[in-house]
Amino acid sequence: MGTPSPTGPPGLQVQVVDAGASVLVRVGGELDIGTAPRLQSVLAPLAGRRCELDLQHLTFIDSSGVNLLTLHHRHTTQAGGHLRLVAASPAVRRILDITHVTDLLTGEPGPPPPGDRPAL
Repeated sequence: MGTPSPTGPPGLQVQVVDAGASVLVRVGGELDIGTAPRLQSVLAPLAGRRCELDLQHLTFIDSSGVNLLTLHHRHTTQAGGHLRLVAASPAVRRILDITHVTDLLTGEPGPPPPGDRPAL
């Protein structure tokens, strides 16, 4: 079992709980252009792992944060890992829904089923 390790500048709190087979990343505060690089530095080494993302205590996210989550999802998938959203505050959930990032982050790992692939 892992030990929680909080990191981050004022305005952003990140707690990583490493359970061996998976990692829970809890993010609180504000995720914006000023704090996104800090979260990126926490997420980057986890790219090949199975990660659960808890944004329940995140009060604000801007386009920099949305971009970070989509890029990290892509890098994680390419590295054989998986990033899955498990919780989000109502304000953050609304932004993720509007930008269709919720769908991206709540899907199952692996390639889409054959019926979901676009026709060539």
